[in-house]
Amino acid sequence: MKNQLYFIVFLLAGLLAVSCASDRGQSSDEAIDAATELEVTPGTPVNDVDGNTYRTVIIGNYQWMAENLRTTTYSSGEPIDYPGDNMAAWFENTQGAYAWYDNDASNGANYGALYNWYAVTHPDGLCPAGWRMPDDEDWQFLTDYVGEQMGNKLKSRRQVGSPFGGEYDTMEHPRWETFSVNYGTDKVGFGALPGGNRHASGTFVAKGANGLFWSSAEVSEEAGFGWYMYHGYYGVDRGYGDKGAGFSVRCIRDVN
Repeated sequence: MKNQLYFIVFLLAGLLAVSCASDRGQSSDEAIDAATELEVTPGTPVNDVDGNTYRTVIIGNYQWMAENLRTTTYSSGEPIDYPGDNMAAWFENTQGAYAWYDNDASNGANYGALYNWYAVTHPDGLCPAGWRMPDDEDWQFLTDYVGEQMGNKLKSRRQVGSPFGGEYDTMEHPRWETFSVNYGTDKVGFGALPGGNRHASGTFVAKGANGLFWSSAEVSEEAGFGWYMYHGYYGVDRGYGDKGAGFSVRCIRDVN
């Protein structure tokens, strides 16, 4: 029987971050100062096959989507399976499927879709022409480039209690839940948002708290690698999830 979720490593890291947050977090002033240390290079927007337009950002030699993917169609034009509230159909899917958090399309507009690993690696492709799924090396380069407290630096500034104030300090979705010393600074324009995830069993958890992003790398017959951000954690962790689970997706393009 498939395990529902493999992110034990992630959860332990999250607990560790909470326990030592006073030492590893940032004050409001430090968060604002840190946001100005790296240059942001906006990229040309890109459209998916459904006609959705995404902001992009160039980081090193790579152009990343600066929004979570929300296509409902493979790049070939074939529709992606949508089990909806049929939890058994979601659990049994091994051909590729997507979900809107809580089966509510408004969550898709805010946080993008949640895709199982079978959709991520489907031969018809999720990403627009010329784009691809990031592998572990791509995610590792991104986190190394951003440096210390990379989780805070990659997250959107939209967060309850954000020191940036104004539109960023908001209760309205999309946004991160509050945490006293770990604030999103969006240092390189990546704008990571916490779309939560759908367990392989079909249940939804952690919207506004956790951002789980698939890598194209495979762990085993049952699991794939993913990269994880948590509202109360300053870092980014690599772990693995059941291939039947639904995580967020960011596409990437190589820049010469």
